[in-house]
Amino acid sequence: MDYKKGDVVKIGGEKIVKIINLPGAFMSNGSYEVIQWVDNGLGEIGKPFWVKPEKIMYPIKKEMLDDINRYFEVIWDEDGLNLIPKDFSSINIESDRDDFNRIKFTFEEGRKHKTVNIHVGGVSINDKDKITTRPKKKKKSKVEKIINVLKEKEDEV
Repeated sequence: MDYKKGDVVKIGGEKIVKIINLPGAFMSNGSYEVIQWVDNGLGEIGKPFWVKPEKIMYPIKKEMLDDINRYFEVIWDEDGLNLIPKDFSSINIESDRDDFNRIKFTFEEGRKHKTVNIHVGGVSINDKDKITTRPKKKKKSKVEKIINVLKEKEDEV
């Protein structure tokens, strides 16, 4: 993918940078010259450095950047990292495909993003303490169970 001067991109790790020079520039050696980018009003910070094109993961739309602290209180303690959602209206567990689960937070109005998704892949999400409300399953009568067993045996023959 070709990038332009001024594009904000993500590179390896968690670093977000702004492209300030292209690979065709003098002494670039095929790399992009970048500078760290912070979208909380600071903008460009630090010293410029060079990044090979294969190290660029994907472009970031500046208008979509936001601070996670507007959505979660982030607390580090002896139990680990704690993300405490702020002013959310609902939490749902969804499955896009057989192998892709996510936890979806829906937030109140007044924020740049209405939802925050935590993708957990194929890992099953358990509710060990059964604190969530679950849809009730329709119970089958004994007659329905017997009919289903007979149909299965009939299909085997």
